[in-house]
Amino acid sequence: MAVDSTYMSASVKSYPLSMSDKLALNKEEIIVKDDELTWDEEWHNFRVWCYNSKYREVCGRDGLAWAKIALFYFVWCMFMAGIFASFVGIFMAIVDKRIPPYRGNSSAIALDTSRPNPGLGFRPQISVQKTLIKYRSSHPESSGYHHGWSAYKNQLDEFLAYYTEVDSRYQRAIDCNGVPIDKLRPQFYEGKSCRFDINMFRNRQTPCVTQRNFEYNFGRPCVLIKLNKIYDWEPITYKNAAEVPEQFKALWDSEFSDYVLVECNGENDVDRDFIYEIEYFSQMNTTRIGGFHRNFFPFVNQDGYRSPLVFVHFKKIETNVLINVECRAYAQNIDHSDSLEFKRGSVHFELIVE
Repeated sequence: MAVDSTYMSASVKSYPLSMSDKLALNKEEIIVKDDELTWDEEWHNFRVWCYNSKYREVCGRDGLAWAKIALFYFVWCMFMAGIFASFVGIFMAIVDKRIPPYRGNSSAIALDTSRPNPGLGFRPQISVQKTLIKYRSSHPESSGYHHGWSAYKNQLDEFLAYYTEVDSRYQRAIDCNGVPIDKLRPQFYEGKSCRFDINMFRNRQTPCVTQRNFEYNFGRPCVLIKLNKIYDWEPITYKNAAEVPEQFKALWDSEFSDYVLVECNGENDVDRDFIYEIEYFSQMNTTRIGGFHRNFFPFVNQDGYRSPLVFVHFKKIETNVLINVECRAYAQNIDHSDSLEFKRGSVHFELIVE
């Protein structure tokens, strides 16, 4: 194959096969010949390509060529960054930071049920990937394979501290006791929210307080339950005993109509056999069932909003066995699913008290 030297760069030289021409090789030029290059010649070409001191080239380009390439990519990257920044600016300008564009039945969380359906959360939960509460009641600290209860107590203390923080946002919270929801709703959209009195648990001398270690050291743990927030969702509570599920009919009281009801029990028949007695501590005047007052809804991204809480006290349970617990929230517009993967209107966790 003939090589036309007129189309070769200044640092490339075509060589015939004669030994005299090879000996005349300029060490700063790349070897090009008709036959296959030897390993020494390929290594020579690679070194010359990496850096050619005669023509002051790096990777086949001199300083001016590299400067042009760098300038081109700099301008191109700045142009693309400008386009990206302009679109982000337009997006931030037209999207409301407080009100989601899709809410209610058109929101993403309503796709499966055709309407928003809140779930429940629980504390303490040491890891978001684990739902197991396991500890030895006689050990405050963990040692070896024995899990202590102090980590669970500390997390409850840390979570409840949020309800005692006095900041400028929380100052907008108002006392909603005895106020009808129709009068509260306009104030919610003005940024106000109902004040949840965390001291209620201590004033009622409940066992679920930090002074009593939330009863973890006695093998009677308290688990905190809360309703997950959904923007502009409002519960439709039960109005009479005829509307409530069968297990609540004997417990019905007129105050139930103001609450989203909460009940916890063993998930299976075997688990229920291991739970002997449960108490609930909430704003309700009974310990036979828990509830979230309807005055805390709807949530509309108020600053300083505090979710209502329910403490579930496992007063008497079997020890040294795994107990699967399921807690459910009950209202006319809360659906439930028994699927472990897609829980709706409920929360699942496990208890092992040693």
